[in-house]
Amino acid sequence: MPQGIHPARPERPRTIFCLPYAGGGASAYTGLQRELAADVTVTPLHLPGRESRITEPPVFTIGRITDEIALATGEPYALYGHSMGARIVFEVARELRRRGLPAPARLYVGGAHPPHRRVPLAVTADLPDDAFIDQLVRRAGAHPGLKHEPELRELLLPLLRADFTWIKNYRYAPEPPLDVPIMAFTGLDDGEVSAADMLGWARHTTAGFGLRTLHGGHFFVKDTPADLARLIAADLAGRAAAPEPDEVRLLLRQPPAPAPPARTPDPSRAAAPPAGTLRRHPGQDAAPPAGTLRRYPDEVVRLPPDPDGWASVCHAGDLWLAATARDPRVGVAIALAAPSKPPRAAELSPAELSPAEREQIEDAAEEDRHWLELRTVMSKRALAAAGARDVARAAFPDLADPGPWRARDDRPGPHTPSRWQVLHLPLPTTRGEALAAVAVPYDTVRLSLDVHTGDLPAGAHPGDAHTSGMPADPTEGPR
Repeated sequence: MPQGIHPARPERPRTIFCLPYAGGGASAYTGLQRELAADVTVTPLHLPGRESRITEPPVFTIGRITDEIALATGEPYALYGHSMGARIVFEVARELRRRGLPAPARLYVGGAHPPHRRVPLAVTADLPDDAFIDQLVRRAGAHPGLKHEPELRELLLPLLRADFTWIKNYRYAPEPPLDVPIMAFTGLDDGEVSAADMLGWARHTTAGFGLRTLHGGHFFVKDTPADLARLIAADLAGRAAAPEPDEVRLLLRQPPAPAPPARTPDPSRAAAPPAGTLRRHPGQDAAPPAGTLRRYPDEVVRLPPDPDGWASVCHAGDLWLAATARDPRVGVAIALAAPSKPPRAAELSPAELSPAEREQIEDAAEEDRHWLELRTVMSKRALAAAGARDVARAAFPDLADPGPWRARDDRPGPHTPSRWQVLHLPLPTTRGEALAAVAVPYDTVRLSLDVHTGDLPAGAHPGDAHTSGMPADPTEGPR
């Protein structure tokens, strides 16, 4: 198997049906059509109230869109939706499942909060015109001409109002996750939807999840179609390349989801989540084989063999997280977010929590203490795994800061960076919600993530919480 996410069907899709963002139309995909012409047919759907259907009321339903796509499900296909379109294609995939029709080979989603989360920008739907447009331009990167060009405003405002009303009125209804791989894309400069937000899509699939970060803002599908096309083509072909200079690649290996019980258990007797992983740092011993993670029961995945690359590998029970990047000074740490017996700050080693940090945690609301403690300890372990041990010993000034957290080494050596940032990533896993921390020595970073399900690597110790810095090439010794 190649290093892409596991396909849902043996044949690669021949067509990608695309749904637009709010206020957008089929022309948003002109660049993607051009760039992917040699790989797959890109077919944008023409929704009412825009472009060639401008004379129609801007009203659509999931049922009618599904009717159109259902006619083409006899051949392998994929779905791509951007922003509002991501929720549309998600609901179309679920409706196709209800009808017993073939599922898409891939579900591609770009620049969109996961469907179980509310869209913060949706509250603007009820604002007066000027305020509504100002929010779209300032926060989502909408065309600035909406503010000052009456003709453009008259053309697009009714459509934007209708689309944002649909977003505001959308209600997620829980159903089993899709048996369709999901690949999520986000723009590095998107101020509304971050990489951490996009990770929430992982909970809606049992067939594999991936995340890719592109240069650009919210409308990268229109502004930088070549970059998006390159990533889609690589995914369809199962290709894996070495990380780019500003990219950190993450690989999460998780065990299969537990089989459902034969009968519905009594909620009052529900089993607790797996035992916690927030333990004293055991050091750098007992590491898994360098650069390897188990993806499927009979297959070992090696991290990209880039001679300049480097991997940080950690695990929390039977969850394994690995990072690889061009710059070797990258560290990761992971823990379950809700262990059955969360330790108190007093149970942690002094090297992991400073007195000032302990004081911040104790002064916080009781329901926030464990979360603050978890983020702090994971941040310090990620910094230590990256080689920034002196920085890890320093106190973070504001544990309530949503992040990324910034850290500085006031006495850097000749080969030690002075500035660090730590990103916190919520990860839905088969073991429950987990929190990962990624420490990097530069101000901006593009994150990529692949989630695979399989057995533990050989030599792993499921009961340990362990973080280590390891070379990507398994033939190399520690650096």
